[in-house]
Amino acid sequence: MTAANALDTNLSRIRAIEEDISAGKLQQAADALNSLVASTPQDPRIYLAGALLARAAKNPQQEIVALQRAVESAPRWPRVYLELAKALSRMGRHTEAVAMANKGVALAPREMVALEIAVAVANAAGDPLTAQQHLQSALALRPADTSIRKALGMCLVNQRRFGEAEPHWRAILAQNPDDVTALAWLGTYLVDVDERDEASLLLQHAVELAPDNPSIAFYLAIARGETPSTQPTDMIRQFFDGYANRFDKHLVEKLKYGVPKRVAEIVRGRQSDLDVSVLDLGCGTGLLGACLGRIGNAFVGVDVSSKMIEKATTRGVYTDLRQNDLLDELGSTAADSFDYIIANDVFIYVGDLSAIIPAAFKALHRGGALIFSCEAADDLKGAFVLRPSKRYAHSRSSIEKLCREVGFSSCDIEPIELRVEKQFQIAGFIALAQK
Repeated sequence: MTAANALDTNLSRIRAIEEDISAGKLQQAADALNSLVASTPQDPRIYLAGALLARAAKNPQQEIVALQRAVESAPRWPRVYLELAKALSRMGRHTEAVAMANKGVALAPREMVALEIAVAVANAAGDPLTAQQHLQSALALRPADTSIRKALGMCLVNQRRFGEAEPHWRAILAQNPDDVTALAWLGTYLVDVDERDEASLLLQHAVELAPDNPSIAFYLAIARGETPSTQPTDMIRQFFDGYANRFDKHLVEKLKYGVPKRVAEIVRGRQSDLDVSVLDLGCGTGLLGACLGRIGNAFVGVDVSSKMIEKATTRGVYTDLRQNDLLDELGSTAADSFDYIIANDVFIYVGDLSAIIPAAFKALHRGGALIFSCEAADDLKGAFVLRPSKRYAHSRSSIEKLCREVGFSSCDIEPIELRVEKQFQIAGFIALAQK
């Protein structure tokens, strides 16, 4: 029998193995695969089936090994690179996954399936530039496909390249004037460049089509010259779900964010043995946990983003991590539950603190403290202002007044440079309100 005939015969045997895997007959499938490897080790389809078996057996390392053997057996076959890219991505080995996906696309540059996989892998890796390149290739192949154009527009938005996204939103609306995504993102961009009249028209239409979307209503209010009291929870969740994979590196290394480190120093300075309980509101990836380490009692982290919670879990210091809205969490927390409630760079997404501060007061032990950071606003501009960044800044006097009215015995303010953005220091403060 020739090698070609042997490979043709393998096809029916491989399909039978795949059926066994689907039926849960994993040992039977493994025996059949071993027999095939012994007779025709050069057939890459065997290793693809082996990867499928390893995945069914919940053995991701073996899945990678099988796919690497498939690549060795068929170095010119795009599929093996793409399957390996997907497996690496699932394991969180994102740099390798992107490299494999790129190789698959290089071998099949006009295959939409290859481009779709490469885009998904790049997005999972938090690599919007690579995703953009593949989306541009896909759009060149299918210029009338609004789904590709929409994905490209979102990819540019994720890179904060709003001006480059604008023509894509307009092209989509030219085909479908009722496309809510294009209306919302074009309206949002026009708010940012102060084209408020057109922004209001677009966003009003979007609200009519999607009346239950609070993010669109948020931007419509801004377009009309109003100041919303808070960012919508869904808007915050979506932002941080997309930010989670690069959050630590970007925030700490590039933006020089040092609030968690300073807050941990404050807590240690007040109680060096750390025999305390802490509620970390808006815990993110757990930067406070990384700075504070294990403590003597409950260390609870809460965030609206499930992706951030996943990252915080790896710290191994929190006794409990919950996905929840901050006010809902405080509302369900029993009185006198914690020694410290901490909210690092959380209230920059909340303008009106008149409900959160009292809820935190209730949840604190007597002698406990609420510690939080704010961007600093001019006292003459009111309690809070919404900045062009869509983050809120609070005046020192309004914070002191609110904490005093709620019942805190004192509120100490420590000025701090929160982070660096566009080469400018963002001025803020850390407030410590003592119960």
